[in-house]
This record gives sequence, structure tokens and C-alpha cells, in this order.
Amino acid sequence: MKLSEVPPLYVNIYTYTMKKVGVLYDVIGNVKNPYGLVKPATRDDSVVGQALYVRPQDIEKRRRK
Repeated sequence: MKLSEVPPLYVNIYTYTMKKVGVLYDVIGNVKNPYGLVKPATRDDSVVGQALYVRPQDIEKRRRK
């Protein structure tokens, strides 16, 4: 996946340690600098401000649907 490519909606989102944070449900903002809105799986404020990640296999599985 290219760095500038936006992942598909409803894909799982993880922390660096691969702890599931939630699901990407919308992308907003400027085309060059978009923001993803994540519906959290649990109430955990420790992930606020952290970089979040998407697993490549989750992207492929989502795109096949």
C-alpha cells in the first residue's frame, strides 16, 4: 500500500503493538492530509494522540468484499 493511499472504510485499526483500537468509519479533511474517524472497540484514552495502523491483510480482505 502506498503511504498516500487511504484504507477502505470499515477496516480494523490497531496500535503499534497490534492492539485493536476500533474500526475506520469515515475519512474527513483535505485530500492531501486526510483524517480517519475511528469507532472505538473499547473506551481506552491511552491511544489518543498515537499513530494508528492498518494490517495489509485486513485491507485485502475488505477489498474482496
